[in-house]
Amino acid sequence: MLERNLLSHYRLAILLSLISSAILLRTRLSMNDGQEDDASPGKGVLPIGALEAATALLAIGAGLWEYQSSSVGMRNQRAFIDVAKPHFALMTIVASVVLTACVVLLADENLL
Repeated sequence: MLERNLLSHYRLAILLSLISSAILLRTRLSMNDGQEDDASPGKGVLPIGALEAATALLAIGAGLWEYQSSSVGMRNQRAFIDVAKPHFALMTIVASVVLTACVVLLADENLL
C-alpha cells in the first residue's frame, strides 16, 4: 500500500512536469517568432510553467514524506493509516496551483 501511494505521487509529479514542459516549450517557441515590436503571446506563462515545475517537486517531496512517516509508523506498530495534516496541506497546495494555472490559462487567451 505504501509503495502504491508513493508511485501515485511520482505519477502526479511526472504529469505536472509534462504540463510544465508543454507550457514552457510553448513560451519558448512563441518568444522566438522574430517579431520584436509587439508583445509576444507567450511571455505571461513563464511563471506558470515554473510554478508547475515547483509543484511537481513538491508532490515528490510530499510522497516521500508520507512514505517515510508511514513506514516508521508501521515498524513501530502504531496506527499509521491516518491522514497526516502536513501531507494533506501539501497536496492542497498542489491542487490549488493546478486549478489556478488552469483558470489563468483558460481565462487569458493571449497567454498561449
